[in-house]
Amino acid sequence: MSQKTIVRIDRLKLPLFIGVLPHEREAAQSVVISIDMTVNIPDQPSEAGQDYVSYAPIVEYLQSVSDSQRHIDLVEELADEIFAQLFTDARVEAVRVEVIKPEIFSQAAGVGVVIERTNPNS
Repeated sequence: MSQKTIVRIDRLKLPLFIGVLPHEREAAQSVVISIDMTVNIPDQPSEAGQDYVSYAPIVEYLQSVSDSQRHIDLVEELADEIFAQLFTDARVEAVRVEVIKPEIFSQAAGVGVVIERTNPNS
């Protein structure tokens, strides 16, 4: 037996060079990322923890993207990178990624995308 578990990263805020407009290529802007990973964990997980899926690798990856200061055109492209990283682990059955740019319109808390995909490798 096993249980479905959601591993969540909630509102990770990072400075990223993201967007297609000229000013978005010149300066980093805040991007808020939330990720829900649906994983299958045995009812009796091992005490050593190898049955668990850690959130640390994807947070470290996103931090490295921020630190690199490389430019990404679209929030959808960043979401694609997140899916590619997470779907290397077959225990991750599905992922919901939200990428929000909070500083685009003063009238809105943020604009962006929410994309859900299932892992073709699980």
